[in-house]
Amino acid sequence: MTTISTSTTTTQSLSSSSGNSTSAVKAQIASLQKSISSQEEALGSASTDDEKAEINQTLTELRAQLAQVEAQLAQLKAASENTSEEPANTLLSGESDLIGTTNISGDVDDTPFGERTAYV
Repeated sequence: MTTISTSTTTTQSLSSSSGNSTSAVKAQIASLQKSISSQEEALGSASTDDEKAEINQTLTELRAQLAQVEAQLAQLKAASENTSEEPANTLLSGESDLIGTTNISGDVDDTPFGERTAYV
């Protein structure tokens, strides 16, 4: 029975810590899967019905936490895909619109640079 409470406490502390990176979420998923497998082993070695019921309840809670963390991972992946698309759509400071245009108009007097003289 001490194994059950220890793994449940560890899992709850992992799920309560707020990690927004995908690596932290993947670590939580791995920890939850490890806890679930150890609880399934404990279920096989349980001798009384009370122990089996307690282990089944713990397994249900762990699986619910695992589903929640996997959903969080999916949201993080979707958010990272959305943010990676945004820089590609943004334009530069307007310089790309001017590429290939002429900077000398036919009327030299109206330019902000004054008169131009060409010596040949």
